[in-house]
Order: sequence, then C-alpha cells, then structure tokens
Amino acid sequence: MKGGRLVAALVLVASSAARGEDVARVTLDDALALLHRQSPELLAGVLQARAARGDTISARLLPNPVLSGGVGNFPLGQTNPPGLSVGETVTANVGVAQEIPMWGKRGAKIDAAVGKQAAAEATAADLDRRLTFEVRSRFVALLEARERLDLARENLDRYRETVRVSEARAREGDISPAEFDKIALEQRGFEHEVADAEVDRRAAVAALLPLLGIAAPDVDPVGTLTLPTVRDDVDHLVDEALARRPDLRAAERSREAAEASLRLARAQRLPNPTLGLQYTHSEFLISGDLANQLGTSFSVPLPVFDRNQGDIVRAEAEALIARHEVDQLRLEIPQEIRAAATSYTVARAQVERFESAFLRQAEEARSAAEASFREGAVSVLEFLEAERTFIQTQRDHLDALRDANVAAFDLTKAAALEASP
Repeated sequence: MKGGRLVAALVLVASSAARGEDVARVTLDDALALLHRQSPELLAGVLQARAARGDTISARLLPNPVLSGGVGNFPLGQTNPPGLSVGETVTANVGVAQEIPMWGKRGAKIDAAVGKQAAAEATAADLDRRLTFEVRSRFVALLEARERLDLARENLDRYRETVRVSEARAREGDISPAEFDKIALEQRGFEHEVADAEVDRRAAVAALLPLLGIAAPDVDPVGTLTLPTVRDDVDHLVDEALARRPDLRAAERSREAAEASLRLARAQRLPNPTLGLQYTHSEFLISGDLANQLGTSFSVPLPVFDRNQGDIVRAEAEALIARHEVDQLRLEIPQEIRAAATSYTVARAQVERFESAFLRQAEEARSAAEASFREGAVSVLEFLEAERTFIQTQRDHLDALRDANVAAFDLTKAAALEASP
C-alpha cells in the first residue's frame, strides 16, 4: 500500500515536470511517501544507523596476530674461530604472536557495540517519527495559507463590488463623499491581506519542499482543512507510547551500551597477555648452536601506573547519565500525550463552536449590515465593523482548524501510533 502511494506520488511530480508545470500537486499521503523515499535528512539518519553496524562488526573481530622475523649474527671484524664466512655465522628467525583478550572483555565490547547500533537504529526510527509530524504540520500550514489566500481574494472581490456600489450611491447623493472615501480607503486593507497571505503561502511552501526532497518551484496541496478525529483513551495511549516510542527505545539501548562500556572499562584494568611462537634457524653450528630451534614467549604489560582509572570514571558517569535519560523520558512521555490530548480537545471545541454558530452569525451580521447600509439605515462605520468581524471570524476559524490538526498530529507523534511495537 505504501509502495503504491509512493509510485503515485513520484509519477504525479514527474508528470508535472514533464509538462513543464511550475506547480507540483501533492496530497498528504504523497508528501509522506516522498519523505520516506528521498528526504535527504531522513536518508542521512538511516545511513548513520548503517554506519553504526560497522562498529559491531569490528567488535566481534579478534586482534590480528603479529608476524615477526629477523636475520642476525653478522660478523663485525674477526670471527671466532677466525676465518668464518657470513654464511657460517648467520641466524634467521620467524615468529608469530597473538594477543589474548582477557575473560569478559570481548563480550562487553560486543555488547557495547550492539547496544550502540540498536540505539542508532532506534534514533533513525525516531527521526522518521519526528519528520513525519513535521511534514504533516507543514502540509496543514500550507493548506491553511492557501485557504487564507483564497478567502482574502474572495473578500477583496466582494469588497470591490461594495466600493463600486458605494461610488454609485455617492454620485446619486445617497452617501457623502467623506463616507465614500472611508469605504474606498478600506479596500487597501483587503489588498494588504491578499499580499500578506501570498507571502505566508510562499513561506509555507519553502518550509515543506526541503522535507520532500523535490526541487519544484511551487507546490499546491491537494485537500481541504477539516477537523480530524483522534483517539481519546489517554491512559491506553500512554501505555502504548511507553512500549512504542523509538526515542525511549534508543535511550534504553544507549543505557545498555553504556553499562556494557562500563564493564569493559573495568575489565581493561587487567591488560591482555600476548603469546608467541618462534622458529630459529642458525648456521653458526661451529659454536654449538642447534640448526633449527622452536621457542615460545609470553608477555603482559604490568598495570603499575595505568589501571584505566580515567576511562572507568568516564564510563561510570556515562552509565548514570544514560539511566537518568531513560527515567526522564518515562516522565516526559505521559505528559506529552496528555498535553497534546488537551490541546486537541480545546481546538476541536473551538472549531465546533465556529462551525455550529460563529461563522453563520458573522455572515448573517455582515449581510444584514451591508443591506442596511445600502438602504441608508446604518452608518458606514457600523457596516465596516460588521465586515471586519466577519473576516476575523473566518481567520479565527482557520486558526482553530490548524490548531486541531497540529494537535492531532502531535498526539499521534507523542503516542508513536505509527511506530512498530
């Protein structure tokens, strides 16, 4: 299903470019598909998780053996007995040495690397969660900006008609020139509203496009701004979030990695021994040497001064920090969900009040004031006040819709409803 939406989104954008269109038309599903397909920021997060896998591979590898060799016993001056050639005194040796990790070190090193890799993967998943919210909220912001621009243009067109009618009434003497001037000057405010709305729409386009990874000059969001529905079982959402939130999983994996690093730092107090095997061939047989010899060696650094004290202190502090970060997230997540649920409830109630009464009342008041003004029953100030109230009610309605959508998306993000358990 996701693959089908992605293909549709790419085909839509590609076909628009092929036709030479400047505007890419995308739905919210298209925008999310483009995010997961080609967002540079999201792809970088995935690659960082892949890079962490390299440390896990390295942690599983044993130290390489050390191969050594040498040739010696070259005579300088007179030999004993005299007259020996180089070929009769030279000795050659070759050996191999292997560092042996002390018990517990390799396992702790692997556990630390695995924990860091898991934390990186969970961090990439959390980046997906956060960017998904950003795409949704910016898409909604673009929808709101476009609808605000449409309303501003519609209001300007309607007010131009009011100016035209008022000009005719002024010529007939129904209203004074001063009243007409007030009405005509008010048109500047409508024109400024259109200009400001266009600037806001362009800013919303600029905020959305980089997340989608496309270089279209402009984008037209497909859809309308409506009241979304979300779950209201907050306690269950909290439980699910504590099980699903990728940032919490990342913190828990980081804690496990920090604890493994602490075990490793403590184990590093005892250095690793090195075992060696050496073969020697000697031509100095006249001195009693054996022609072929085999020997072993054992070496270990003495932990007299450096017993890894500094790394242990650092690892202990990092382990405590990681534990506190997990505890902090477990305290923050329920509050994020409850705050988002409250914001949605408040915004939804506002939208319902606008759609059930306020919009209709403002429209009726504006229409009545306009009709009365044309009949000369109300003053120009009363008419303009009704016009401003109607326009402000429209703006507030769009603000409430935007707030409800963002709160709904925020609740989805806080509860990680789209994350894998």
